[in-house]
Amino acid sequence: MSDSAEKLPDGRMRVSLSGRAYTVAAARPSSAEFWAAAANGRWEDETFRFLDAVTAEPGAVLVDVGAWIGPVALYASPKVAKVIALEPDPVAHGELSENVAANAPNVEVWNAAIDNAPGELTLYVGDGLGNSETSSIGQGEAIKVKTVTFDQLSQAAGDGRAILKVDIEGHEYRVMNALVGFAKTRRAPVHLSLHPRSFWKDVRKSAGFLGSRRATMEATWAFIEALSAVGDVVMSATQEPATHEAIARKVLWKKRPKNFAVEVRAPR
Repeated sequence: MSDSAEKLPDGRMRVSLSGRAYTVAAARPSSAEFWAAAANGRWEDETFRFLDAVTAEPGAVLVDVGAWIGPVALYASPKVAKVIALEPDPVAHGELSENVAANAPNVEVWNAAIDNAPGELTLYVGDGLGNSETSSIGQGEAIKVKTVTFDQLSQAAGDGRAILKVDIEGHEYRVMNALVGFAKTRRAPVHLSLHPRSFWKDVRKSAGFLGSRRATMEATWAFIEALSAVGDVVMSATQEPATHEAIARKVLWKKRPKNFAVEVRAPR
């Protein structure tokens, strides 16, 4: 996908994604850089291909967990009946809300994080608020955010077909059972970004080099096996089956575990 990006005098940017134009917040240099890259096909083409493949059925609701500043929510909005977009980072949430207001009236924005129970969660902002890596695993400034559950999301999505996209910077391991339960119950196609590097960095503090590698591989493979109850799991970038060997290439055969995405396009 290769489109266009144009800076506007008011600090916003006009971008085209797959032939559709959007006006987005671009006052922060990192946001402007991101949107220019996305418009020129340099951001997760496999995520857009997944959305193209699973949004053909009328009336679908996309649940976008970890929506950041809105690339997936905006791209999917004309393809589905509704998008529920979760983003706990207050700076990213502000830009997401601005982008939705300007482009996508069918996107419902929630300023919350996903967790196993409603309440509060501590997130670490790392390189600063507004980046795409705010996580419950990490270091740096800590902030408290509101949490919601997959049961709440399922209720908000209604009775129609649900599609699930999750990118939550390592927190996915903590909510694995609830995530898989949502997808299985709703027979939802899933696009899941896995962050074994974040998991490994956290476990390495107590388990050492070899122990942390083993624990990361076991946790990541357990996730793939659990997700297999929903449907056939493939590596998003290549569409090859997410076999034990394919996961080991990402987790064990690298100097550091490599983050990657998997998907289930056809739930059973």
